[in-house]
Amino acid sequence: MNFYALDCANISSQADFWTLYLETVKPEGAQYFGCNLDALWDAFSAGGPGWPGACQIDLMNVSSLQAINDGKFYLNLQSLARELEQLTPSAEVFLKFPVK
Repeated sequence: MNFYALDCANISSQADFWTLYLETVKPEGAQYFGCNLDALWDAFSAGGPGWPGACQIDLMNVSSLQAINDGKFYLNLQSLARELEQLTPSAEVFLKFPVK
């Protein structure tokens, strides 16, 4: 299993986040990836474009994400991470937020 760390400290938009994801993880089918949370769910749960392979993605410095779209992007990303946890043990991708 691969491990990736996405340092979100300098993220100020959703476009910044997707650029960070694509440049760090270098997922399969990146050229077809939709760069939105629905596309990320499809990639993680069903191996669609943007599929990172079996991995754990650790998000760091996530406070900057809370400013995007009045906090909705952050909350929806957290929700996606929780849904992935519910797929365990069949999930091959784990999205981890910092422990408070």
